[in-house]
Amino acid sequence: MRETVTRKHHRQQALVRLVRQQRLSTQEELVRALKTAGYAATQATVSRDIVELGLLKVARDGAHVYAPPSAVSQAGGGTDRLRRFSEDYPVEAAVAANMVVLRSSPGTANALGAALDASGLAEILGTLAGDDTVFVATATERHARSLLTRLTAFGIARKEKA
Repeated sequence: MRETVTRKHHRQQALVRLVRQQRLSTQEELVRALKTAGYAATQATVSRDIVELGLLKVARDGAHVYAPPSAVSQAGGGTDRLRRFSEDYPVEAAVAANMVVLRSSPGTANALGAALDASGLAEILGTLAGDDTVFVATATERHARSLLTRLTAFGIARKEKA
């Protein structure tokens, strides 16, 4: 198991290096670049790595290519990443006491949590991400309700009460 985790970590480090150094537009190009660099990977593996690493498509020299989140301009603030995530994946949110609970597609919670952490939204004290759920801690229930209202502006759906 440890060997598998180490291989994954090295592959993901290589993937970040590759998208910094090359103009890679498709997952197929990412798979080929990884193979050239000595890492076996399938399109499904690369797709999961993209989500886990929070890789984004950015405009560069007239093309849309993959880039690590750190390479994205902060001109629009950290909320751009949250907005892009919400456009790419369905997210529902609900308030539970002083927390906002967000549900997304399986395997995307880590990227969603990272986007929330990078957003700089004042109400957020911290996040905890699982596979498809993110818990966002706020100081009070009032802050949680305020945060939920702000999140809907990014395309996050307010979960209807059952």
